[in-house]
Amino acid sequence: MIAGVVRAHALDESELRRLQRWVAEIEQWPAGSHVWGHYAEATPSGPVICRTENVSACHPGVAALVDGPLRACAQDALGAPVIAFKDKINYKQPGGAGFGAHQDVVAYPDAPRVMSILVALDPCREESGCLWLADGVDEVVAVDDRGVVRADVRGALDWYSVPLDPGDAVCIGGLVPHFSEANLTTTARRVLVASYAPADSGYDRSRYYASRAERMRTESARDGRFRISTLADFEGVEVATGAPATGSCTH
Repeated sequence: MIAGVVRAHALDESELRRLQRWVAEIEQWPAGSHVWGHYAEATPSGPVICRTENVSACHPGVAALVDGPLRACAQDALGAPVIAFKDKINYKQPGGAGFGAHQDVVAYPDAPRVMSILVALDPCREESGCLWLADGVDEVVAVDDRGVVRADVRGALDWYSVPLDPGDAVCIGGLVPHFSEANLTTTARRVLVASYAPADSGYDRSRYYASRAERMRTESARDGRFRISTLADFEGVEVATGAPATGSCTH
């Protein structure tokens, strides 16, 4: 099984420039102000925003990309009509942390099939914390108590890095193990990630985010770990933001 398929120029120049401008604006939202999660982490240079969750719900421009060219990529890769059930921006500022190895099917257990599209806003290189994928995995592998691929299993997998230029994308199936390391450069490594399920599955955005909220609450209560997703795969240090925003979009 081939782990991921790179799509060069998944966004054209005008789409990329608009997305870069929008993301720069979204990044300025106050930490904790977004109802689905606008998270900050600690870095050697101070607190920085590390993720914005469910951006489409509050930004029509991003929603149009997720339901337009990125959806077309996912549909082609999955070989069936798809619906977007999730999207997020990962910023990975200088000094920003990476993510432990995981499979998306573990994070989205109710989804029958998953295809995620990661599109680069900045150059993604090994030194800036680009994605690493493992070939040849066609089943759910053993995980530790964080939901991260167990160390002995990770060590036995065949990993390779996926460098991307701005506007490039990589399609990642739900069983594909992947991880990323910290950003060791002086510039950001921002990506937009949109996840899709078969359109006839009934697995949509409202279903996913309702399940996510409950899992985040119960899992964090169980182990006390800082989470920006249902798995405790994020390796950053939390910057507390007080009570999270509630209600509808205010941006």
